[in-house]
Amino acid sequence: PFYEKYVDVGGLPLVSSARVSDRAFAVAADILEHMLSGRPDVRAQLVATRVRVGIMAASEVTTDMPEHSDLNQAFPATDWNARARGLGATRARPLTSVGEENLLQLPGARYTGESILVHEFGHTFFGLGVAALPGGDRLAARLDQAYRNAVAGGFFANTYAGTNAQEYWAEGVQSWFDTNLEADPPNGVHNHVNTREELLAYDPALAALIREVGLPGDGWRPLCVLPP
Repeated sequence: PFYEKYVDVGGLPLVSSARVSDRAFAVAADILEHMLSGRPDVRAQLVATRVRVGIMAASEVTTDMPEHSDLNQAFPATDWNARARGLGATRARPLTSVGEENLLQLPGARYTGESILVHEFGHTFFGLGVAALPGGDRLAARLDQAYRNAVAGGFFANTYAGTNAQEYWAEGVQSWFDTNLEADPPNGVHNHVNTREELLAYDPALAALIREVGLPGDGWRPLCVLPP
């Protein structure tokens, strides 16, 4: 089997091939535990949906992951190994993935300086967790409206967050945990907002929704952004 390493994170399987380091598992488990700490019902919903989290070794690619092995055939217009070093879980493919190099913040890696697991698990937390629970439709509608209002107001222009409501959410979650990058002027991916303080000032509606759905608002930050 491809998966040879496994850690149970409160019922969520965290898995990888034998190539991934224990340190990467520790960082990933820390992120998952804290992002879920305020919402045991979301955790239970994700477990019931059979969501798991997979770590790609630096030498592995997206389609090496069994749940994502068919992506190039299912969506041939996209080279998924070139495009992605992490994906959120869906009902069809309930794996949230992330590269080991990002968890360890290895110098020179593709997304060093930001947390891809915070981003991708942010998608999973809302899409397969919050939105599937009672009241989830109302919260999803509020997210869509907040996104439309932001775009109409000229916010997040020329950024990945401006792509759609889902990326608006996940990029916002990254900034909530101070795990995003910044660019001023915007560079097509990021703008000047990459911290909780900046998000609260720039888009209080998105920040309020992040707080309301129970993502921690304390001083915790992922291990990858703390001094070694």
